[in-house]
Amino acid sequence: MIRLFLLLLASCAMASPPDSGVRMKQLFADPPVEYSSAPLLVWNGTVTDAAIDRMLDDLNSQHVRGFFIHPRPGLITPYLTTEWFRLVRHAVDGATRRGMQVWLYDENSYPSGFAGGNVPASHPDSYNQGQGLVRRRLAQGESTESCVVHIGENCFERVSYPARSWNAGFPYVDLIKPGVTETFIETTMSGYERAIGDEFGSRVPGIFTDEPNIHPPVAQSMRWTPDLFPQFEKRWGYDLRPHLVSLFEPAGDWRKIRHDYYSLLLDLFIDRWSKPWHAYTEKKRLQWTGHYWEHGWPSPQDGPDNMAMYAWHQIPGIDMLFNQFAEGVHAQFGNVRSVKELASVANQLGRRRALSETYGGGGWSLRFEDMKRLGDWEFALGVNFLNQHLSFQTMLGVRKYDYPQSFSYHASWWPQYHVLARYFERLSLALSSGREVNPVVVLEPTTSAWLYAAVTSPDLRMEQIGESFQQFVTAMSKQHIGYDLASENILKTHASVRGSGFVVGERTYKLFVLPPGTENLDAPTVKLLEAYLRGGGQVLSFVDPPGRVDGAESKTVSAMAARWPKQWRRAETFDARLFPPAPVETTSGEFYLMRRVTDDGEVLFAANPSLENSASGRFLNATVLERLDPFQGTVTRQNGEFRLAPGGSLLLFAGKSSQAPYEAAPRQRTPVPPAGPLTARRTAPNTLKLDYCNASFGGKEMKGVYFFKASDAIFQHYGFSEGNPWHTAVQFRSAILDRNHFPAGSGFSASFSFEVRPGVDTSSMQAVVERPGIFKVRINDTPVEPLSGAWWIDRDFAVYPIGAHVRGGRNTITVSAQPMSVFAELEPVIVRGDFSVRPEAAGWSLAPAQPLATGSWKQQGLPLYGEQVAYLRSFPIEDTSGRYTVRLGRWFGTLAKVRVNGADAGVIAWQPYELDVSKFVRKGRNEIEIRVHGSLKNVYGPHHGNVRKGFAGPHMMRYAPETQPPGDKYDLDDFGLFEDFELLRTRAQ
Repeated sequence: MIRLFLLLLASCAMASPPDSGVRMKQLFADPPVEYSSAPLLVWNGTVTDAAIDRMLDDLNSQHVRGFFIHPRPGLITPYLTTEWFRLVRHAVDGATRRGMQVWLYDENSYPSGFAGGNVPASHPDSYNQGQGLVRRRLAQGESTESCVVHIGENCFERVSYPARSWNAGFPYVDLIKPGVTETFIETTMSGYERAIGDEFGSRVPGIFTDEPNIHPPVAQSMRWTPDLFPQFEKRWGYDLRPHLVSLFEPAGDWRKIRHDYYSLLLDLFIDRWSKPWHAYTEKKRLQWTGHYWEHGWPSPQDGPDNMAMYAWHQIPGIDMLFNQFAEGVHAQFGNVRSVKELASVANQLGRRRALSETYGGGGWSLRFEDMKRLGDWEFALGVNFLNQHLSFQTMLGVRKYDYPQSFSYHASWWPQYHVLARYFERLSLALSSGREVNPVVVLEPTTSAWLYAAVTSPDLRMEQIGESFQQFVTAMSKQHIGYDLASENILKTHASVRGSGFVVGERTYKLFVLPPGTENLDAPTVKLLEAYLRGGGQVLSFVDPPGRVDGAESKTVSAMAARWPKQWRRAETFDARLFPPAPVETTSGEFYLMRRVTDDGEVLFAANPSLENSASGRFLNATVLERLDPFQGTVTRQNGEFRLAPGGSLLLFAGKSSQAPYEAAPRQRTPVPPAGPLTARRTAPNTLKLDYCNASFGGKEMKGVYFFKASDAIFQHYGFSEGNPWHTAVQFRSAILDRNHFPAGSGFSASFSFEVRPGVDTSSMQAVVERPGIFKVRINDTPVEPLSGAWWIDRDFAVYPIGAHVRGGRNTITVSAQPMSVFAELEPVIVRGDFSVRPEAAGWSLAPAQPLATGSWKQQGLPLYGEQVAYLRSFPIEDTSGRYTVRLGRWFGTLAKVRVNGADAGVIAWQPYELDVSKFVRKGRNEIEIRVHGSLKNVYGPHHGNVRKGFAGPHMMRYAPETQPPGDKYDLDDFGLFEDFELLRTRAQ
């Protein structure tokens, strides 16, 4: 029995990634569970055993075998209570039965540190002594009593984080005050230890921290903590107080002062946040992961050096959100620097896994092609653990606007998600195998940026340093130069010199690079460089020798460069020929490359981030290449030249020999003539969203108002000053629930109207209204009851039969809640049925349904439809030998599902938009159906205001015109199959 237990324990613990290509290929078709992607599984409603079971079954059905339990705004079940931990235990037991892994999350929403309000509630000293100083000019004769520091006319006064509903009604805590992190760990983890501590390090591998920070508390303030000044003097040997003005403006030796100040803040953040967490997780056999706010670099305000913080995580992580490709210094998707910071620390400190929280806020219209492209780009730069943001428990009320997409049953494409889940699982295994070994190390000029980080408004030079470095490392990555970045904080504890090699942790570099923007080096870095040069090391500098050491003017580096002129090379501009040669040559376009060295070869992964242009290349030295297909789990031979379709990628293993067969060479394909015309149909009823209403409450009337504005006004009337509390607040314990006591005469009603043109078949019409237990529904003053067991999109969205009561002309659906309830969130009413939706001067009207064909859904009466349209053609086939491929022309959707003769044949979602259907065709008549999936973007928006493609956040739903705009002014995606599809035949050889 004991032996069986140990075997089970070993089976769910995270094993070391393979060191050999042979072993990796043995596991490739069906990788172990630890290589599964693991979304943030959002608990954002009333959590029950049944809800947990459904969520786990939902994920497991799509081969998503890991998840992070993530408390999130909207959570009704009180956090960190006995019931909370019982539910967590239920989730762990359920995961055990399903062979899944459960990761924890350390906060109720984010940023980490306040434990859903429990830390500041029980330990007011975690915040009430202030976290910042602001400078105020004193009037002549004014008292200095309020000044923490008084210098001439400058009074530096203490300020605190404001109390925010987002922080459960408390200020955020001071993470660099001694003991606060330990209090947070004890408050958060003691219950988990009691409930599931027996699973730590096995079924529960680790815990996620989310955006802890030491940002100044208010605008124009410097970060402060009660023992800042004595700690500064202990660290640097002088008193900071007389020099505080230097942090606000260029006065005195301001570069030196700023350097020393931010260096101390970094040390305090590491010592008082990172080290306690690292020690705790090591002791409890947990792997600490998560991320900081890395997108503000080079500004040090959130944390002076992100790379230095990653060093304390067993699985370092970043986030890479939205679906907007940009390469600037503050970008997310497209930001090479952010990913290379992560990958470099992982490489140097022997961390085999690197996580990215990905996709959040990409919007409901995020497509499979977008998901693959974004993930491929990250994996080519160093990520190998995909953490999807988010997977909703429920979409009730405002929860549906919480930085969607949702990886859950709510999306019409979810039944096909296993295709991508398996893809990234196999890719994760391959790119965790071996180690990334690079010959070049590039110093990140973080301490140089500190010199220009003024408290009031950063100097333009700080941003110039950031932009020049960003462009430099992006160019290096596009030229496939093998490099890691170096943090000076990490260098002082993990770097050494071995002969002519510069060693950082487990990596030895042949070339040390000083990039554009470098103006300062810390003293430990200077000592390392001197030893490196003395041993014969090579420095490539794109700046003159930095003139500052530890922020102070110094000629030390200039003298060092002069002492070893042959080894200290000066370059004016970037040129790939200055670096060790890359293993691949780009012959067209652009792509990124990952190389990982195994005991018996190399894993190579190339990814093209462009959706418009193809790319091609040639491996220069590889002799035996095998192509690993992450979609199929297969291995075939590959030659050294390759082409990547737009958004395409290629995974290879370069070894000494191979038994795998070559893929058949492409041959000419001929179209199979169809039999008869293409037909098209909706797979579900059409949709009309009603988002403007008349609202009545407490003797007040609001006419023709946007639903969100009405909802906030209703909650404000009943004492919730910020409006809907589930949108703006993290509930402290049961604080919101405790207010759910309203008198019998309270409540509200809201009426949503729509126009029906002549000829519409109203018999099957339905209305979708959330929370049927709260709201009563009437259609044209006739009460209606929900259909038993029926729901749409979300199991908590009820379906009401209204067809018998709908009439031509104007119709009104009224929802009412009496008495008022904290659960009475006013949301749009959805009308579904067999009709077309037509734009009007204000909103929409319903017209008779029309036949569908190729072309835009919006132009065929389906502007707000988010489900599927099926396109069907028949093809006669007399000879089933050879290969048959379905190819799409112009189309737009989240994906296209292909069915052949009634069987699911696969999906088309990325270029070249083709699918091999050979095994599904038969002699005679063949029915091929293409189901183009829309998305919830056209149902739930955002539709109004400054809508930005590829980004959707909760705040965007607040804004809409005062009166309903014309229907054709709603921001909508244009879905559809815009031209006919083809069936191509390749004759058998």
